[in-house]
Amino acid sequence: MIATMPLPAMAGEVLTQKQISQQIIGKDLTAKRNGVNLRLKYLQDGKVTVKMLVLSFSGIWNFEGNSLCMTMAGGPRKGRNCVTFTALGSNKFLNSEGVTMTVQK
Repeated sequence: MIATMPLPAMAGEVLTQKQISQQIIGKDLTAKRNGVNLRLKYLQDGKVTVKMLVLSFSGIWNFEGNSLCMTMAGGPRKGRNCVTFTALGSNKFLNSEGVTMTVQK
């Protein structure tokens, strides 16, 4: 019996829920939005944390099809927001809002 490992998304490919789970969930991500550096982490338990400057926010995330949706309790992104991710290669992903996120090793 041969076990098959799912392949990472190819550059330019929109990630599936399974690929997001493997390549983004549980990883430290960095991004720049509106000129502000931020760090995100979608935790395995369904929580999400966002840190920017001296502020930090938290919320919950879940999947809706191949979109990752997060609901933040406060901050500039308060409320529910859903995005898809496109693989750019080199541990970089572009979300459907035009924000490039990098997985930190």
